[in-house]
Amino acid sequence: MLENVDLSKSISKDEYVKLIEDLKIRIGELQRKAWKMDIPVIIVFEGWHASGMTDIINRFILTLNPMGFDFYTTGKPCYQEEQKPLLWRFWTRIPKKGRIAIFDRSWYRRVIIEHDGKCKPGSEMPTCLNEITYFERQLADEGYLIVKFFLHVSKEEQEKRYRKLKKQEIPLFIVEEEEQEYLNDYGMYLPVIENILERTDRSYAPWTIVESDDLNFATVKIIAKVVQSIENKIEDIGKEVSKGQNNNNEDCIVPNIDSSILQSTDLDKSITHKEYKKEKKKYLKKLSSLQYELFKHRIPLIIVFEGWDASGKGGSIRRLVQKLNPRLYQVIPVGVPTTTELSHHYLWRFYNEIPEAGHIRIYDRSWYGRVLVERVEGLCSIQEWKRAYREINEFEEVLTNYGTIVIKFWMHMDKEEQLNRFKQREDTPHKQWKITSDDWRNREKWDLYMSAADEMLQKTSTSWAPWTIVGSNDKYYARIKILDTVVKCIEKELVERGVR
Repeated sequence: MLENVDLSKSISKDEYVKLIEDLKIRIGELQRKAWKMDIPVIIVFEGWHASGMTDIINRFILTLNPMGFDFYTTGKPCYQEEQKPLLWRFWTRIPKKGRIAIFDRSWYRRVIIEHDGKCKPGSEMPTCLNEITYFERQLADEGYLIVKFFLHVSKEEQEKRYRKLKKQEIPLFIVEEEEQEYLNDYGMYLPVIENILERTDRSYAPWTIVESDDLNFATVKIIAKVVQSIENKIEDIGKEVSKGQNNNNEDCIVPNIDSSILQSTDLDKSITHKEYKKEKKKYLKKLSSLQYELFKHRIPLIIVFEGWDASGKGGSIRRLVQKLNPRLYQVIPVGVPTTTELSHHYLWRFYNEIPEAGHIRIYDRSWYGRVLVERVEGLCSIQEWKRAYREINEFEEVLTNYGTIVIKFWMHMDKEEQLNRFKQREDTPHKQWKITSDDWRNREKWDLYMSAADEMLQKTSTSWAPWTIVGSNDKYYARIKILDTVVKCIEKELVERGVR
């Protein structure tokens, strides 16, 4: 992509001044439109050192209303960021609807610096680039506008600028030690950068190569490209609205007619209270020890609980953590999203909660709400929940690439047992808070939820994050099944990773 770029392009100072005034007015209008239309915009700046990035970004942001954007400079990750997957810190910084996020270097910087794959798990370049394409496509599908610039200069121009900086005695103090090789070896990194640009140039997040030997030309090209991109996005949204008005029945719920995984689940399995107490004591002792092995070897663990109302998720979680060190685990109850969460991609709030290396997160309901309650209750469109299967699989792949163990439970019961438990809750004063009108209303949609759960289990049980279906008519059996699964999974992972 870089070999045929004409770096001689330039514009005069007078022409630059005239063009900038016109572009400034236009981009201001578009920024206000994007805000009113809830369009989130991500602008990425990458490029060679001494490509003029600092000056160009400063010129660009001066054309914007400062109340409408956030600016991030990407440097070496801090300790907390090192304990999470590469893209975690960028997921947590995506803009909410109507705002602009500007990245002075980005996720691509980390791929370039870590291209040898020695920095941390999952940092090999092919893996990183796959995860980046997931990230950008998921955001684009959710309505984010992504504009990416690579500021290109020749090796000769870069060396010329270095000499000028040294002559002026301006120290390159902002260049971190890990970047010295990147800074000084243009020839070695050129094919690396070209490979990255080619593999991540997509219609939903295309690269714009900016000829940066002349800063005036580069500035005008960047602002003009942002203007054009926002204009196109607004036009596309208009077309989508018109199309949606002509397809009013597109979002109807279509029951899944494939074979049912859940209907074949054996719900008659049970154990005695005596067996339960004996087995629970054994597994809790093992789990108490295993959590420290996870911490020692910096292995994060995620345990997801989904299932029917009153299927025993809360009780199973309480027994699971009974002997764990509270400093090393956290239970995340997932409820109705807040206004802030709704203004971001739906995975944003879950990226904010993933565990640090060596820690445990247990989710009482999770990101699967997208293909369960949001699907059945019509809280998202059919296009949104259908693409969520792929997005969720990619999310969990990113987690496991980093080294996270992901264990997922579906707590299954029959309709009669749920009715018995609902009635028990209503008849027991200290349990009445557990039963609400929503529980009864959801029960009336049992068949729709069954269909949604079946499709979810079929489409999101992967080799890296398989589902375990737990027959939960008998609570004692269910709790031991969960403890047994967690212990065996952790032990298996420790052996396979060669740390046991």
